[in-house]
Amino acid sequence: MSTSTSLSSDPGLHCVSQWGHLRNNDSVVMRRTDPSKLEVFLGGPDPSRRHDWAADGYRSSEEYLFWSRKVCGLACLQSLLHSWTDIRRTMGDLLAQAYDWGCYTVDSSGTVHGLIYRPFMSWVSSEFGFDCELVEHTPIQKSGRSLESGQVMIASVSPEIRDPDTPAPQRGGHLVLVYAVDDGAVRFHNPSGYSHNSDSVSLSANVFERFHADRGIVIGGVS
Repeated sequence: MSTSTSLSSDPGLHCVSQWGHLRNNDSVVMRRTDPSKLEVFLGGPDPSRRHDWAADGYRSSEEYLFWSRKVCGLACLQSLLHSWTDIRRTMGDLLAQAYDWGCYTVDSSGTVHGLIYRPFMSWVSSEFGFDCELVEHTPIQKSGRSLESGQVMIASVSPEIRDPDTPAPQRGGHLVLVYAVDDGAVRFHNPSGYSHNSDSVSLSANVFERFHADRGIVIGGVS
């Protein structure tokens, strides 16, 4: 007997790319582009066609190139803000707030640590009124059954989930927005998927679990 848990029959969740626009995903992901060369690929050699990082709220192209690889969780949050509220914040604005709240830290070597769940939950609850619950050590089949209508999960998975046939993938290191778990399938938006599998991806729960770190944050709408 199949278990059916529908977080939303019509999620209406806008899929947000961590690189500012879904058309940029293939430029970064398919070429596995070195950050120093990203600017060329994000729009080509014509500067007028390159991605408008300033419109995303970044202070420089260097800041965009550094952080755009690391803001998958904020892309999920931005999707929820656009879908559930009238709040519109640029990625740069969200990043600055998240950093102030301790959702990310940068060590002396320049390595970024985050998204750190507990400060993130405190921030989005305080700032946006979302209900948050930490889920740990729980496979998606179980956490999916406990989700209620109107809830979603920011789930920790491997970035390799964009290639479902990847053998022996790592588990964790990337965040996706799960909006439905039903009939043995997990449906989600992937901020760093390919152009053909970022928006409204569907994978069997067994396949999803290969990439899933059995943790995430369940988020409900404004209290």
